Amino acid sequence: MILETERLILDTWQSTDWTAFRPIATDVEVMRYITGGVPWSDEQIRSFVDRQIELYRTQGFCRWKLLEKPDRNLIGFCGVGFWHDTKEPEIGWWLARPCWGRGLATEAAVPALRDAFERVRLSRIVSIAMPENIASTRIMQKLGLEFDSEFENEGVRLVKYAIDRAAQYAGSVGN
Repeated sequence: MILETERLILDTWQSTDWTAFRPIATDVEVMRYITGGVPWSDEQIRSFVDRQIELYRTQGFCRWKLLEKPDRNLIGFCGVGFWHDTKEPEIGWWLARPCWGRGLATEAAVPALRDAFERVRLSRIVSIAMPENIASTRIMQKLGLEFDSEFENEGVRLVKYAIDRAAQYAGSVGN
């Protein structure tokens, strides 16, 4: 199963993809709003990829790997997973730094969100970010997610946005 946009392919992960994902997960700027700038270890990267493979196998969704057309280079991920140990489906995205500011996260998130509602039939999806991550909160708003709450996790202030399937079918996704 793959999803496509004009510039991107959203594909499922293979266990060997961790090496192509490594430069993104070890970039301190990419990780600034994820871990406070701490790069992931090889073990964390492998574990992330393995979790996406298992999540797709058991739940039918994952944080799709993003391949940029036409070369099919791995430039990040976008899709639905679970934030930490919560049971609430959460859409998120990471992009390699050279891909920032080009609208690619939004371009990927529109079909990822639509797939999660239409094919997978999820009823509600959230997205979580640090409030200072303005780029991510703008994407959430473009997708039709609305502010839900502010909370703290491990001493870090976070915001949660949410959308339900009824809002998606009202035409808010991608407008």
